[in-house]
Amino acid sequence: MGGASGLAAAAIWFAMLCDPTVSRAALPPSADVCTHAGHAVRIWFDAETARRARVAEAPHQHAFNSMLLWYRSAEGKCAAGRTQEAVRSFRALERMIAGFDANREDRDEAGL
Repeated sequence: MGGASGLAAAAIWFAMLCDPTVSRAALPPSADVCTHAGHAVRIWFDAETARRARVAEAPHQHAFNSMLLWYRSAEGKCAAGRTQEAVRSFRALERMIAGFDANREDRDEAGL
């Protein structure tokens, strides 16, 4: 178990260090739509990353890591000026987050 959580933590740090957060100051003015579309997703990832840092072992780490990489990709699309693609990615992530949170609530109610 300890090895799996250590590997998961290493994967998160690797993803964050290899693909750093895009500075909002570096975005062109046309990226405002993109920035607003990603706001809710950004807040969720900040909170979820902090929550996962506090718990010893978080379930569904692989799914979270995949979503995190997709989020970083959407931020990169914003920075590159590909706002329509990024907005679609952020909206898809919002739907995935809703499902992710609903599944967590179901597990919590079931006592898992």
